[in-house]
Amino acid sequence: MAKAFEETKGPLAWRMMAALEAAEKAGGDKRGKQSAALLVVRENAGPNRIGDRYLDFRVDDHKEPIPELARILSLRMKRPAAPEK
Repeated sequence: MAKAFEETKGPLAWRMMAALEAAEKAGGDKRGKQSAALLVVRENAGPNRIGDRYLDFRVDDHKEPIPELARILSLRMKRPAAPEK
């Protein structure tokens, strides 16, 4: 998770998403998968500059919650291109 977060370029939300995806790829939570969430706060970034919730997404009771969370995030901001190797 840490390596994916540190090596991913772009907005914090996508860096966090990369960490979640890496964790799932490594085996994820032994209890199974059902939900995923992403919360990014930024001062005065809420609706009408009220509050600090810049991004607040949650996927509950889904067969593939992490890919679904990434899909929802991509509706708000474009996913950065993967670095060329």
